[in-house]
Amino acid sequence: MPVDPPPTGLPTGQAPWETPLTWVLWLLVGATCSAVLVALKSALVPFLMAFVIAYVFAPWVAFLSDRLKLPRAASTSIVFLLIVGISGALLVGLLPVIQGQVTALLQKLPGAVVHLREQGLPLISGLLDGVDFPTTPEALMSRMEGLLGQFGPVLFKGTTGFVKWAASGTFGALMWVVSAAIIPVLLFYMLVDFPQVARWLRQRVPAATRANNAARLRRIDTMLGEYLRGQLMVGVILSVLYAIGLTLADVDAAIPIGIIAGLGNMVPYLGFVLGITLSLTVSLLTHFDPAHLFYVVVVFALVQGLEGVVISPKVVGDRVGLHPLAIILALFV
Repeated sequence: MPVDPPPTGLPTGQAPWETPLTWVLWLLVGATCSAVLVALKSALVPFLMAFVIAYVFAPWVAFLSDRLKLPRAASTSIVFLLIVGISGALLVGLLPVIQGQVTALLQKLPGAVVHLREQGLPLISGLLDGVDFPTTPEALMSRMEGLLGQFGPVLFKGTTGFVKWAASGTFGALMWVVSAAIIPVLLFYMLVDFPQVARWLRQRVPAATRANNAARLRRIDTMLGEYLRGQLMVGVILSVLYAIGLTLADVDAAIPIGIIAGLGNMVPYLGFVLGITLSLTVSLLTHFDPAHLFYVVVVFALVQGLEGVVISPKVVGDRVGLHPLAIILALFV
């Protein structure tokens, strides 16, 4: 004799996730998790950065462990020391050069101020020619009182805002120093335990989805890792090209600006905007002629053209298995 299933309170054939109440509950859970993540973002950033770096270099540890039959801790130590060694060598080699370029730039700034005073003030005076300025002390005091009454609240608000910004900036800089110091520790532990972390993430995927899409999930994992490694390689190549191009364009502090522009390219438009802004500003303050500004624009146009047509399609496209035309189309989109 067949036994009727227990009542669920749902219409026949309706799954639990098809009810409005379930959607409302999931929206509330999502909003709560988002609020918690936003509140804890400063604490979570080091973990996220360490995880991304570990995700990029985890295949190296797996290669040493699987192919060379080394213990996981030993292979992790080798890769970690390799990362730290390369980063330290670059830092030791580039830091004196960067320090020298920045010092030379700072030494030129007083001359730039004198030039702006000699050339800029007459230009401003010409632009303000015909403007009615007070000619007597009484008129000047009256004008100042009017301006103070009009802009006093705005000035006070701006001053307090600047003080708050400076205080939060100092605290933020301290937090960045602490984060930078803790990231290597987190990176080492994540490299050691990356298989467990990956297994935990896979278990968060429903069993039916894992069973039906195992090959697809493995391909997504492989392509994502290759994409991140390709983007890192593109950033290094662009840093070298920008540094060489800006040096040829006679831009002071060409190497640090090139590194900022190249590695910042991993975030779309960020490296380009920061790099060309810094380069144009430095050229304007140190050379005072439009020709050097034109040279800077030419350098960024050439490097961006190479990046979009040659570097990214070859480096990233070859790694993720996409045709160069697909990469170029994605960059244009």
